[in-house]
Amino acid sequence: MNKIFLLSAVAVMGLASCDDYDDQFNLGNQISDVKQGTPIVLTDADYATIANLADNKALAAKLDQESGTTAYTDALAKLGSQKYFGTLITADQFLPAFIQNKYKEADLGSTFKVTYNEYTGKSEYLADFSQLKGEYTLTANDYGTAWNGASSAAYLTPKTVSKLPELLKGAYADAQEGDIVAVNYAYSDFEPAGGSDTPGENYSKISDATANTAGGEYSVKGIVCATYKTGFLLTDNTGYILVYKVSDVEVGDEVAVTGTTTQYGGLMQFPAKNTDLTVTVLKAGKEPNYKHPAVKTLTGADFDAYAVNPYVAYVSFQGNLSITTNSKGVKYYNVTVAGTSNIGSLANVPDGLVDESLNGKDIIVYGYSIGATGTNGKYLNVMVTSVVEATAAQKAKVMARAASNGGANKAAVYRFDGSAWKIYSADGAKVIAAQPEWYDLIGATTVSKPATYFPTLLQREYPFAGDGQKVAVVYRKAESAMAVVEYTYSAAEGWAESKDYVKTSTTFAKTEAGYEAQVSTYLSSTLCGDEGGFVAYNVNIGSLNYVWTNTSQYGWKASAYSNKQNMESESWLVSSAINLKKGKSPQLVFDEAMNHLGSNNINDFLQVKVSADFDGSDVAKATWETLDVTGRSEGSSWTFVTVNPVSLAQYNGKTIHIAFVYKSTTEAAPTYEFKNIVVKEADAE
Repeated sequence: MNKIFLLSAVAVMGLASCDDYDDQFNLGNQISDVKQGTPIVLTDADYATIANLADNKALAAKLDQESGTTAYTDALAKLGSQKYFGTLITADQFLPAFIQNKYKEADLGSTFKVTYNEYTGKSEYLADFSQLKGEYTLTANDYGTAWNGASSAAYLTPKTVSKLPELLKGAYADAQEGDIVAVNYAYSDFEPAGGSDTPGENYSKISDATANTAGGEYSVKGIVCATYKTGFLLTDNTGYILVYKVSDVEVGDEVAVTGTTTQYGGLMQFPAKNTDLTVTVLKAGKEPNYKHPAVKTLTGADFDAYAVNPYVAYVSFQGNLSITTNSKGVKYYNVTVAGTSNIGSLANVPDGLVDESLNGKDIIVYGYSIGATGTNGKYLNVMVTSVVEATAAQKAKVMARAASNGGANKAAVYRFDGSAWKIYSADGAKVIAAQPEWYDLIGATTVSKPATYFPTLLQREYPFAGDGQKVAVVYRKAESAMAVVEYTYSAAEGWAESKDYVKTSTTFAKTEAGYEAQVSTYLSSTLCGDEGGFVAYNVNIGSLNYVWTNTSQYGWKASAYSNKQNMESESWLVSSAINLKKGKSPQLVFDEAMNHLGSNNINDFLQVKVSADFDGSDVAKATWETLDVTGRSEGSSWTFVTVNPVSLAQYNGKTIHIAFVYKSTTEAAPTYEFKNIVVKEADAE
């Protein structure tokens, strides 16, 4: 508070004896105390204070008289213990007295941003889970039915995952409308040999290359799924092939290989002796989150069978590790396995992948089987992905996975609509099943305390979640009991179990009539050197490293012009979540500039879209509506223009994401810039 008078203590004492000193000096008009957006975050104790204020008790009594009940007085009395505002005791009505009591000297025009708890209740869709019947793990017969003789694969693929509803209908012949189950199944992004489309023009299927046991010249392309010191394993939608050549590739890279194949260890590989081999990285990190297929746990009997009929698969087995070094300093990693005289050979192990202290200990190996060598196929060669000590806990974990997951590596939630099983979906939330991998990471077949694990696992699953995003997880609470729990993400707290209330903020302004709730500004950022919560999702950027960049002068900038060439591209820049739960007439406004558009239409190269169901992971899976933006840049200069306000009123009551979608062609790749983005109520200053 700034005062224009400085009075001595004596003067003040003198004035205190004068009854009319206010009239003589008019001190009230000489004091200025205008607060501008002062933040108030309610504590637990504040709710009791609000409930006990005389003005609020009088307001509740007045509302009771109007309604002919005591509902408001009763609800106000509960506020101190509930610690949230509800449908009767609203923040708009009962916070003004609290602000006035806290800031008695504040003048007209003062504003306060109050953050408080507001009742929401449990999400309505959770009531559906009263019909949660349990979980179902696909059997060998199910996989056989799905493939219908086309393959013996014990997993589903993009071609066969659509058979899940049919399989569930067979498993639940007496299903009732509304029944819900969690389904566990083995899944691979890649089709088994002979079961997919060609990988592309000028390339052969890997299955064709491996089927020719006489060897031949082939050009193939695929994704690197594992590496070792002297090469890597390549897979496409048809199979796997070993490439025996030291190469600078990593798991997830898309790679093309041209050369002559040969047979080794009972399997085909590149290259034949004394032939040329070309390895080309087509797109580094094309599959950055590459996941291995369902693991096949091998027994001693499986080792014996493998010696006769080798195959490439993602496998796991237990045994005792022996590390030896020959006279040339070459290390051998061999694993003796119970129930067989054959040996697991960890091939060309990269430095540091296997802890030397495991020598002589029981271990669990994970990796790809890549052939059988030695007399009568004695050595089962493995391209290792990981090795862990087979402690009692680790052994139990492997057994638990085999028992509970049945080899599954994926889970989903299905609901019966009376005629067919369909993936369960809910408005305003994503519903998932706890994945088999989650139980592996937890080290248990059930989850008794989901709050201990699920927030971390959800953070890994949804790294770009926005404020207010909800995810319900169906999980195994006990060996024969399933449950569901909903989590909500907030920037302040991360993932936490959904509460009956949410934190929200309202701005109150002091007017002649007292404190009144004001509308909010939902998003406001210059974007200049500040990303503003936007994240780029590349759909197609070809050989470009990026399309969108954030600059300190021009805000966000998009361009697909590189090396003096127009490049074809599509890249989405998506905002963080924008909460319009209290929206009335929200509008979107921003400044934009585009150049090098030529005679083309700007809307063909830059669209602004909105989604109310984007989950922060895949723009293609969300529902997007294109906004009609007018007053746009003409596309021929770097001059920024302010677009006409775009109404977002149709999204009131929802949480949305806004996307700026840049597209280009080989004929035109204009440069686009935008900054100073604001989402606010139409009448907000």
